Amino acid sequence: MSLQGKGSNHNNNPFGKEDNDLFLDFQNSDFENITGLKHEDIEKIENADDEERAHKLQEAIEQENSSAYEDLDDFVYRQNKKRARTSGKRHHHHHRSPSKLSPGHKASQIKKKHKHKHHFHRHHHRKRRKRWQKITIGIIAFLLAVIIVSLAVLALMINMGKNSLTDKSGLNIEAPKTAEVIDNGNIIYYKGDKYQYNDNITSILCMGIDKDTLNKVDGAVGTGGDADSIFVIAFDLSTGKSKIINISRDTMTEIGIYATNGSYIGEKKAQIALAYAYGDGRDTSCHNELVAVRQLLYNIPINSYLALDLQGIGAINDAMGGITVVSPETIGNFKKGETYTLMGSLAQSFVRTRSHATVEGNSLRMERQKTYLESFASDLFAKTKSDLMTPINIYNVATPYICSNIDANKVAYFAYSAVRGGYKGFEIVNVPGKVKKGERYAEFYVDETGCFELFLNVYYTKVGKAE
Repeated sequence: MSLQGKGSNHNNNPFGKEDNDLFLDFQNSDFENITGLKHEDIEKIENADDEERAHKLQEAIEQENSSAYEDLDDFVYRQNKKRARTSGKRHHHHHRSPSKLSPGHKASQIKKKHKHKHHFHRHHHRKRRKRWQKITIGIIAFLLAVIIVSLAVLALMINMGKNSLTDKSGLNIEAPKTAEVIDNGNIIYYKGDKYQYNDNITSILCMGIDKDTLNKVDGAVGTGGDADSIFVIAFDLSTGKSKIINISRDTMTEIGIYATNGSYIGEKKAQIALAYAYGDGRDTSCHNELVAVRQLLYNIPINSYLALDLQGIGAINDAMGGITVVSPETIGNFKKGETYTLMGSLAQSFVRTRSHATVEGNSLRMERQKTYLESFASDLFAKTKSDLMTPINIYNVATPYICSNIDANKVAYFAYSAVRGGYKGFEIVNVPGKVKKGERYAEFYVDETGCFELFLNVYYTKVGKAE
């Protein structure tokens, strides 16, 4: 609704502005609130001449703050507002400043005839919304791209890991005389039964080294420490299941002997843990230990190895948030049957401490290590199930404390296979044999028949009777 001004002063605007589109109607009380002038001041202004009145009116209004302008905005209209509203088109209001009101409108003549509802510039808000919508869509698109790339990289890593783990070109089984080997070991006949090699299994040699850190060895033969703990993980890539072959460090077998300058001397029968000492304390030591373990297990292919020093035990344990175990024996700080959540050096103590008062000391320690591995694997699978990157994160924590040919690709494939197959625990089996006191140290002698049958149980499937 357009409001028409009153009075003869309407066409005598001393400001020289067109006043046809600017109309005001408000009461004296509103004028007093906005300008801060009292009623008697308003009368003085009314009695003054046009030029003086305009000057005082403009000076009073200009002293007001921006909030006064916002209040006045409700009273100011453009004459074409009605046309813009009925046209259906969006419009932009150019409101006149309150400081430029026509002095011809006397305060006593101004009456409140209309209350204008506050209006908003919707087109500004819509522009802002569109801009934020674009930004939000861009962020979402970026995050999706990151996820897609990450999944693609992980898939590539998994595929590369599978290829490196399933290389069976080195299969050349050397079985006892009681067994017949066909096609390099793909088929074995034993005690009237036929066994088929499971080529989905990959083997990982794991060694715990009795040195503070592998990164401080000087590379001289004999300074790298011994392999205090020796495990072979037989991991079935098709099912995610695994069996762990626990080999006593005191096992008497043929090991490679090297001179201090690194040259090969030959072989001799000694404790299998010493094979690691005949090397540089890193890769050549791992390789020498791997050769000794392969010979013990009938030349089974072992594609991966990992040696972990003493400090790495606590680092990996703590990265998992601690491992909870029930001690199977009373030794050191631990009591049989008691539950402990291991952190830091306590984890190292649990898996490493052994009694030297008996030749069974290492066998008892192996039982504690078995207990620890079972709890560790259970926790690791639970975390991996919710986050496939967990094994890679743990591996990165372990990197400063290990020597290994296991890269991130293999770790990714291990994680994928374990989650896909579902964790059903794993079986830890000890190489059978007897321990006795040697000239200086305990010596473990393998039961040949029991060891070969364990080997068949882990790596082969019985498929029928011998032909």
